[in-house]
Amino acid sequence: MFNALDLGVFIGYFVVVVLIGFLAARREKATVSDYFLAGHTLPWYAMGASIVAAGVSSEQFVGEIGYAYKVGMPVANWEWLVFPALSIMLWLFIPLYFRNRISTMPEYLERRFGPRARALYAWLSVGSYIFANFALVFYTGGYALEQMWGINRIAAVWILAIATGAYTIYGGLIAVAWTNFFQCLLLLGGGLYVFFAGMHQIGWDFQAVLGAGQQAHLIAPADHPDVPWTALIILGLSTNVWYYATNQYINQRCLAARSEWDAKMGILFAGALQLMLPLATCFPGMIYRVINPSLADANAAYPGVVAAVVPMGFRGLVAAAVMAAIMSTIAGLVNSISTIVTLDIFRPWGGRGWSEQRLVQFGRWAGGIGLMLGALFAPIVMHWENIFRYCQDLWAPMAAPIVTVFLAGALWPRAKGRGASACLWLAILTVPLTFAKQMLADRGIHFLPVNLENSLVFAGSIFLASIVMMAVFSSEVSGALALAATLLLSVPLFLLAAASPVAAALLTAFVLLSSLALLMPMARTAKTAHWDRSMLRLPAGETQRWFANLGLWWAVTMLIIAAIYYRFW
Repeated sequence: MFNALDLGVFIGYFVVVVLIGFLAARREKATVSDYFLAGHTLPWYAMGASIVAAGVSSEQFVGEIGYAYKVGMPVANWEWLVFPALSIMLWLFIPLYFRNRISTMPEYLERRFGPRARALYAWLSVGSYIFANFALVFYTGGYALEQMWGINRIAAVWILAIATGAYTIYGGLIAVAWTNFFQCLLLLGGGLYVFFAGMHQIGWDFQAVLGAGQQAHLIAPADHPDVPWTALIILGLSTNVWYYATNQYINQRCLAARSEWDAKMGILFAGALQLMLPLATCFPGMIYRVINPSLADANAAYPGVVAAVVPMGFRGLVAAAVMAAIMSTIAGLVNSISTIVTLDIFRPWGGRGWSEQRLVQFGRWAGGIGLMLGALFAPIVMHWENIFRYCQDLWAPMAAPIVTVFLAGALWPRAKGRGASACLWLAILTVPLTFAKQMLADRGIHFLPVNLENSLVFAGSIFLASIVMMAVFSSEVSGALALAATLLLSVPLFLLAAASPVAAALLTAFVLLSSLALLMPMARTAKTAHWDRSMLRLPAGETQRWFANLGLWWAVTMLIIAAIYYRFW
């Protein structure tokens, strides 16, 4: 599939990115702020590009393209439906984190709910990074290298781990951010090249790419087997809010921005880049469906479209784009694990008296161990029929209670630590439930109603139950009575979702949006770890000229998103 020039380009990519990582690391001092948060020096463009590079990985280039080959346009929602989550991050959480000088997401929960919430969310985050994010990116990365270069996929996993771990563990977040900036340019360039080359080969027949029937529309009916619109509501208002607004892996770059304006503009820049992503991570699969409509394994769509439309000599660039996506994700995960284990788990427990240099050294070891565990766990994802679905099945139910905790913490003064801990335990318990559901389904055993077999629809019922749990456990009743009341009140919600996913999705959207609409205007008084209306404005001294106005660029992005959905509804 490749010639000597392709190989040279591919190897050259590895050399350049490792060189950038080590050169950036030379600017870092051996302090906690510098290693874990880049000394709070990231400009908006580096931060936004790093967020996109961290969020795009091999599951997009391999799994999402394969999923788009099968399903069509609805898969683009995974990129375009991030706008509600980015808006919540922009206006609600960035000022909340910045003005409370937060270093990690678990630290915010301690400020608001106490040390138990911090510990629970820290362990949950590290576990999800190792057993979901790492496993997915390593396995799909190994799959891509095997398909493209014929390398054994397990050997490929360890090549990726060693190459990326070297500069990431050494350099910390500043090495991650600047290599991500370069990798973002490369992965977008390589992905867009495949799109344009594919469209040229099929004579720019865009209607053929869209396909017929539901494949040509973003919003699928409620009875769609893979992506009904009821599930997309949960994706946009729950899973994506968790991923982009409460997730250390993404937010660490925001916390490292040099100012609140840079953090907010970086989010807007990430949203603008996100508008182009489906051209690189979705449409190539739909193009290949036109070229080869009888592909047996949809996961092979990306290698197939590269072989079909990219000439020899340019394929090394495309392969390097895939590696850019993989390595940027691995680097971000290593740094996030290192940060949470050091600052949220180890330092409160046994490292209070340690010097900053010793904490940084401990963080390097923590990141390295997490990297190895993720590589060892990677073969587990082979149990999923489509590798892009692996993380969706695991994340969606887990994310719902976490979103409830963060939104209640920010906007509801009566939310208590007991309610937050209960919701976080619910999030933890969804993980073994998801694994059990999948393993038993492989053997023809289904213990959930048909409608709840869709992980996003199931997550909607979990979201509603977590709201009930937060409200009940934040009251003054005893723990046993609170648990009994939660179970009693949640049963009708699960029955509603099982009987009518439409009603459950609409109820979820109504509860979330009405809560934001009611609670945000009421937040008039500034309180520690609470959001208030003054946070809609930049702090004194950070005013910007009209062309750098945050509201202007947010409105422009919103209008573009609205136009896209109007066209492809």
